[in-house]
Amino acid sequence: HYFTVNLRKLGWKTEYPAVFSFLMEQITNEARISSKKIPCDPCRQRRVRCDGLLPCSSCQRTRLACSREYVRKRRGPKHGRGKKIEALRYAQSNVSQDHHNACELGADILAPENLPLLMRRCVDIFLQQMYPIMPLFRPSTLVEWLSRPMEPNEQTMLFALCALVTSFLCGRSESILGCGEWASVARMFIAKSHAVRSGYSFIEDNTLLSLLASFFVAVTHFELHNARQSWFYLREAITLAQALGLHTDEFYRGMDYVSALYCRRTYNILFVTERSMAVARHKSVLLPQPLLLPAPEPNDHLEDLEEPPEIDLGFRQLVHVYSQIDVNFLSFWSEKGTTGSARSTWHPFCSKLLPGCDVMSDAQRADIFVTQRWLELVLWRAGLQQGLLSSKAESQSKTFSYPEDISLSLLQTLSSLSKDAVEVHGLGIVSSELIPTCTKANQMEQFEKIYDVGNALADFIHCSINMEGWTATMTQNLDRLGAIQRYLSLSPNSHDKFALSLGGRLAEYSICFSSPFNMLCKFAVAEEDAEDQRDACTVPGYPSIIDSFHRSNGSRVFSLSDLQSSHHHWKR
Repeated sequence: HYFTVNLRKLGWKTEYPAVFSFLMEQITNEARISSKKIPCDPCRQRRVRCDGLLPCSSCQRTRLACSREYVRKRRGPKHGRGKKIEALRYAQSNVSQDHHNACELGADILAPENLPLLMRRCVDIFLQQMYPIMPLFRPSTLVEWLSRPMEPNEQTMLFALCALVTSFLCGRSESILGCGEWASVARMFIAKSHAVRSGYSFIEDNTLLSLLASFFVAVTHFELHNARQSWFYLREAITLAQALGLHTDEFYRGMDYVSALYCRRTYNILFVTERSMAVARHKSVLLPQPLLLPAPEPNDHLEDLEEPPEIDLGFRQLVHVYSQIDVNFLSFWSEKGTTGSARSTWHPFCSKLLPGCDVMSDAQRADIFVTQRWLELVLWRAGLQQGLLSSKAESQSKTFSYPEDISLSLLQTLSSLSKDAVEVHGLGIVSSELIPTCTKANQMEQFEKIYDVGNALADFIHCSINMEGWTATMTQNLDRLGAIQRYLSLSPNSHDKFALSLGGRLAEYSICFSSPFNMLCKFAVAEEDAEDQRDACTVPGYPSIIDSFHRSNGSRVFSLSDLQSSHHHWKR
């Protein structure tokens, strides 16, 4: 301060402003350094006291170069360099980029230049894999359409067929054709089918093409888990069939045998699909009975059928199985009938098939035999709700333990078939081609039937814990439940929707049966997984049979709170 005052008195501020500013800056720096007393680099390294001057007295005395180049670290919490934030940003950008690329690939597949190739592949997959279950037209007809300009009703049906095929690809590898958004592709095909259909009066269409388009859209929505839309378009297809008069003899007058056969098959597949969904979802039906498929005569040109004989036989067997369900029973099952209607149909149905079962393929046998076991379970549930079951009944199908026999028969059927014959009823199996091999039957319909049998067995295990002699068959029932759960894991979507839910119940009962003392510590994991999967994956349609079993048998139903209280009692 004294030096600054003297400089001002000498007039340096006005006469030598630049020199004065330089000197003032040096004085300010030295004062700042002195006030902070920041040690110089040599004093810091020697760990001696520094007076803060430049040069400091210690460096002058030891003849060292006094410098302050070392940058001291800030004290307090470190803010970091943002490595984790940068990593998260990078990961999110990659996910967004992958999603963008997938959308672009999905759009590229439906691009005008690539759309014919995709449609041709879908047609090939349908003819090779799905035609044995849906033999509804001549295979050569689709091939012909792809080689010429198509009519609007032909485009409508072909787009709907491609939507059906692509809906079976959901859950498959994204490396196939470079796209994993198959559900979006199926919806785009549905939109294209509806867009073309809106350009003409499809209600006045005298062919079966608009009808088949509605049917394929219904099955596609079922695969995409849109139950209400699936039921709507199925009813639309049935209405179009009735408007055409497929159920009348007048429609087939003057028609050759092969053309009439395809038309009758179309009507019958609507009958089978409606019956299946009506039983599974407690719906009423519009089609009372199927059409009889007449046997060919010697002068009929069977070479125009373009299919092996076992396809026709397998289709007839499937129609025969569903035709044994009485309409009165369906009225009762949809909660519109009476107890008397249920008693009038109280007899085992679907127990007999038409002659020639050995001629069918494994895939057709799996479809028909699984349907048989499932319908037996439906009839047993109806008897349970009406109080028609008894522990002393002469017929095993009228006893409370009938789910044991149904599950055993189902497992014997599945074990007699090859793994591929069961697996083809999933969303698809990847082949060596560029596009996956699709299913030969409806995925969720077949796996849902297997799940219903397993779920009924799990309910029986739950209810039989308090019955006399329940430990004798518990191990066998748990083994059967585990085997059914493994079959449900063959398809990715059935694993997520059915196998995980059934696996939670299997773990719950296995823990309770094997080790009651350490049950609770293991039960938390099984309970959490089971509850999550039940909330997300419960199949609509059937009410739980536990309460019905409780009322009919008088047995106590154990809950989680009962198990926990028992555990505390054991600890005490």
